[in-house]
Amino acid sequence: MKYRVFAASVLVLMGAFFQSSVLEHIEIFNIRPNLLIVLTVIVSLLRSPVESASMALLFGLTMDILMGKTLGWYALLLFLASIPISMINEKLYRDKILVLLTFTFGASVAVEFLFFIIIFMFRSFEHLSFVFWTIIIPEAVYNSILILPLFKPVAKVYNFLDRIDRRRNRLAA
Repeated sequence: MKYRVFAASVLVLMGAFFQSSVLEHIEIFNIRPNLLIVLTVIVSLLRSPVESASMALLFGLTMDILMGKTLGWYALLLFLASIPISMINEKLYRDKILVLLTFTFGASVAVEFLFFIIIFMFRSFEHLSFVFWTIIIPEAVYNSILILPLFKPVAKVYNFLDRIDRRRNRLAA
């Protein structure tokens, strides 16, 4: 159990580090990828609903802290995005590229669109289509591309943790 907590802590800290430092300098048309949404989708595809929802809350709180404007909105949105993905993850071939791209694109569009709606709730929505087509869709495409090199290493780490747990439970019995 302590290995899982340590691995989750390292994953959150590495995600926050790369989101706030490295990905700040990798912009295409002033659009940055959202690594924490990508990690939420990866964890949701690999783990149970409870574990993925708790990781999504941590990723969301990390994103809220990094942005510094509001606290809790990204946590709520990533939590809500992780639940349906993790509920159907056992029925999917998770290693297929189309599954990874579809879930990442859908989760990115949903989270960023709802975040835009929440932030601008008391303002006018006259720029909604502009923001949707110039910021949200390119970021979702960028996130979909970013998941491809990240899925296999995270899956290997979780498989390694599962093997450790099975070995420890077998020896304890």
